[in-house]
Amino acid sequence: MVRRDFDYIRECGKVNSTSAKPVPGILLIGGAEGKKSGEDAATQWFLKRANRGNFLVLRSGGVGRHADWICDHYRDFISSAAELSIDSREAADDPEVIEYIRQADALFIAGGDQNAYEDYWEGTAVEDAINYLINEKKIPIAGTSAGMAILGDYYYVPSHQGVHSSEILNDPFHHNTKDIYHSDFIKVPFLKNVITDTHLDRIDKNHQETRYGRLFGLLARVVHDSNRLSAFAIGLEEGAFVAIDEKGIAKVFGNGADKGQDAYFLQINGAEPEQVKRDLPVIWNNNGQAVKAYKIAGTPEGSGKFDLNNWSNASGGSWEYWFTTGGYAGFKRNPIK
Repeated sequence: MVRRDFDYIRECGKVNSTSAKPVPGILLIGGAEGKKSGEDAATQWFLKRANRGNFLVLRSGGVGRHADWICDHYRDFISSAAELSIDSREAADDPEVIEYIRQADALFIAGGDQNAYEDYWEGTAVEDAINYLINEKKIPIAGTSAGMAILGDYYYVPSHQGVHSSEILNDPFHHNTKDIYHSDFIKVPFLKNVITDTHLDRIDKNHQETRYGRLFGLLARVVHDSNRLSAFAIGLEEGAFVAIDEKGIAKVFGNGADKGQDAYFLQINGAEPEQVKRDLPVIWNNNGQAVKAYKIAGTPEGSGKFDLNNWSNASGGSWEYWFTTGGYAGFKRNPIK
């Protein structure tokens, strides 16, 4: 008996291979919006770019309910909606799997385990098919949580426990930081030299720290490992959706609430970290100006403007300095006045 290690289900519609003319775009999703107004607006922005084509959810660990939700609420935007779960490297080279992917006119990479995505898909025909969709067919692509994590040119795919802010800032080579990779997986325009992170604001019984310091620490590691200052980071709170159009201009959708809707665009402010060494706290101070971050609060209408071509043209938000004088205890975020 042939082992398949993949599941495919078409929830609605008929796969149409010729009629759609998709418009490229990127939708980065913070990870836990919960079917609210920001998600509705961002989803409509994304699906309009599919031009009534085929919507595909890609994931591991079995199919979910996202395609079914799209069918229930956005049927007029698409020809079909389906989910494909790929759960081995063998399945990731299966011609049937590749055909399902290449038919897509909009691709949504679900949350889950980004390490599984890297283990199963990197270096396979699935990787080639995803890059074909993005860079040749030029369809819109979205990623939430783990799906967003693998869209950056730099990407963090922990094979053990995900690192906490305090762990990476108190020891930038903590055991849980070893899976930081660069430029050998998914090639997304406008995310060159970018590392991403999600769930920045999440605090619950299983998550005792926010991830702002983790994003800062990951950027410090990228600068140290690459020995270059041309690196960037994008971090999202759970209710934020960053929509990047075909020209590289980003805006942010969210509920318009007082908190939980913010997106951050981080760039290095001219100086590398003063200290990135094993078993020692990160020092990246530069007189309190180590990293410049542009913060945009999402709204249902889509707010702000950030140009990913130059990382300087921005409106509708505010600039901050992020820095640490020493480890987690020394990490601060100060508005630029």
